[in-house]
Amino acid sequence: MEAVTAQVELLEVGKPLEAFDAFYDEIVLMYANDVLFASGAAEGRAKQEPFIAAAESISGRITDIKVVDKQGIFVFRNLSTFTDSEGTDHQIDGLSWQKWEGGLVVEERYYDNAHMVQLIAEGILNNPEIMFSKFV
Repeated sequence: MEAVTAQVELLEVGKPLEAFDAFYDEIVLMYANDVLFASGAAEGRAKQEPFIAAAESISGRITDIKVVDKQGIFVFRNLSTFTDSEGTDHQIDGLSWQKWEGGLVVEERYYDNAHMVQLIAEGILNNPEIMFSKFV
């Protein structure tokens, strides 16, 4: 999935909004720890943009990348850092599970804290398909 590589490249150079605009379907469903965060790209971008725009700089760090081409699944760990207007660094520690169709993200599930730790312990980084059993 070439689009996945391009998305990661944008995230790693600190351009999350550009990655969002380029690779999220207009009807994307976005979840945060399994709670609906946004229904559609417009709502998702509107909720994320103020936080991203407030960052003076973003240092992207994407790790633990796993792609399952035949199912259009991409999972990764986001360990990026952003610096706020007062010069304070903030560490992100999250896990993203994405379902892709036609070169675009149609579903994203973002996890942090206990939810993320549990999924990593269950093996999501090696077997992203385990998510299908959770939501079928």
